[in-house]
Amino acid sequence: MPVLLCDLDDTLFDHQHATRTALARLRSVDPRLQQWPLEDLKARHHILLEQFHQEVLAGRLTIDKAREQRFQTLVGGGVAAGLAQAYREAYTTDWREVAGAAALLRAVRDLGWAVVIVTNNIVSEQRLKLARIGLAELVDHLVTSEEVGVSKPHAGIFHHALGTVDAGPDDAVMLGDAWPADVDGARGVGIRPVWLNRHGTTSPDPSVPELRALTPTEDVLAVVCGLLEARP
Repeated sequence: MPVLLCDLDDTLFDHQHATRTALARLRSVDPRLQQWPLEDLKARHHILLEQFHQEVLAGRLTIDKAREQRFQTLVGGGVAAGLAQAYREAYTTDWREVAGAAALLRAVRDLGWAVVIVTNNIVSEQRLKLARIGLAELVDHLVTSEEVGVSKPHAGIFHHALGTVDAGPDDAVMLGDAWPADVDGARGVGIRPVWLNRHGTTSPDPSVPELRALTPTEDVLAVVCGLLEARP
């Protein structure tokens, strides 16, 4: 069975939108965050998020503790826990899919493909996202680094994902926005990658098929399905 492997955050779930909205709300009421323009604050927050998220994936921090440490590093002092909680509340109020995600998954499934999410995060958080943005019923399996014990680009998580639908690398296409994790990880095990590049970043390898959006659905399907149709 053909299978579309998909990253979740910033591929199907618009994490950057939720993050920017939450930081803007906090910055409007907290003078400590107003020392930076919003885009500068967003960039600083992103660096810390990635840093502490690695500790979550390694099992050394809970996701709540990582969030608290993130804001403690940003602003210092003993009130980081309250700021972290305020951020979480703001972050979860504006969750949405990346435009076109649901339509793409429906179209892929209508063609007889399976859909498997492959994500570097914890099970409970990713299940909540899928349910809240209305994609849960369009996904055959959710594969997380927490569950498997290794993170993308490690080959093990891709092999585990393929095993959930009894597919091989030649049966699969991997769609994701993170080049090292999604593109390099997929290529490392012989899966054809498609890079979702919503922000127009220069491609490290123009031979890799690239999408700037998940719409129109027909154009995305032509790229994704074309990879398997063109296989030797």
